[in-house]
Amino acid sequence: MWITLFTIILLWFLWYVGNKLWTNSLLKKSATVLSSEDFESQSHGHDIVDIREPAKFKSKHVFGARNIQYMMLKENHAALRKDKPVFLYDENMQFAARMANTLKKDGYDQVYVLKNGFADYKGKVKSNQ
Repeated sequence: MWITLFTIILLWFLWYVGNKLWTNSLLKKSATVLSSEDFESQSHGHDIVDIREPAKFKSKHVFGARNIQYMMLKENHAALRKDKPVFLYDENMQFAARMANTLKKDGYDQVYVLKNGFADYKGKVKSNQ
């Protein structure tokens, strides 16, 4: 019993650490990670993309952001201009890291990601609550 529980906890821990390392590795080569303050000050007037689920976006999002779900944006990112900075955020940077990597491969040079995701954002938001 204890060995099984220990094995499950160990596997979860290894998965968690591996996932964090992989996400950070993707971000280092494909985007600039910005603090909440820098994200707010630098994103004004540029494409801000919330890649969370529509319900979360409708509830509360960064002021000026538009919602394009991760899978839709991955398949068709023609709505974003390559010559302009793109600011991405999600819940915890995991999907944002993947999307930043995809955009970088497709020729987007100015990709920025909100550090730690939307939960840590301290800037101006639009809320429907």
